[in-house]
Amino acid sequence: MAVSQPVAKAPSISNFARHMLEFLDRVEYRRVIHAEDLEEIGRLRYRSYMTRNVMDDNFLGTIIDEVDRDHQAYVYGVYVDNILVSTLRVHHITADHRIGTSAKLFPDILGPMLDNNMSFVDPTRFAADPAYLAEFPAIPYLTLRIAAMASEYFNASFCLAAVKPEHMAFYKRIFGSQMLADPRDHEGYGIQVGLGAAAVSSIRDAVAVRFPFFKSQPHERRNMFADMRAGNVPLTILPTAKYTGLGV
Repeated sequence: MAVSQPVAKAPSISNFARHMLEFLDRVEYRRVIHAEDLEEIGRLRYRSYMTRNVMDDNFLGTIIDEVDRDHQAYVYGVYVDNILVSTLRVHHITADHRIGTSAKLFPDILGPMLDNNMSFVDPTRFAADPAYLAEFPAIPYLTLRIAAMASEYFNASFCLAAVKPEHMAFYKRIFGSQMLADPRDHEGYGIQVGLGAAAVSSIRDAVAVRFPFFKSQPHERRNMFADMRAGNVPLTILPTAKYTGLGV
């Protein structure tokens, strides 16, 4: 007589995670490569930073810098129901390519680690449209999902967090980030930022279990970060977290 095998249960997820997985159906990520789209991103950054008083008077309605055009920088707009609500820039910092916001601010910390063949995903320029934050409180999670995908795609050693001291607790809670350096001046912005780092292995395993909406299928990560020179890379990418074996 054959003995039936128990049916494996889908992993239990929180109501918050379930809501986020469902909300991703309304989300698109759009990779920014055209000058006019980058200008729109720059204006969004300006509106966001104005409300947080994290900038000086050198910017005139838009915030764009030379790092945005670096070939290892990836700039994205996050859209909900076709409305641009936030943006993030991800930089891949390696021993052979030491360009990026955190590399500039903390060369004494990251330099020796790069010398030891470590690499980093550096998510910076997070900005959310103040007009939509109250309506879509999930924006920070939707946006930082990009950093989680980049960490896995590039197989980096650490995902960095160069953020204001009062924001470090959020990154510690979400990614398990630990302090690498005390706050120091962020030139041109009139603020101080500290440096945190989360092991990518932790993001891929423990964090994705707690927050399964950070998960993604390989083709989504490829579409997000593939070299545009290879051709046939879509500029609009739909989230795939719901299709990674999790029930909702």
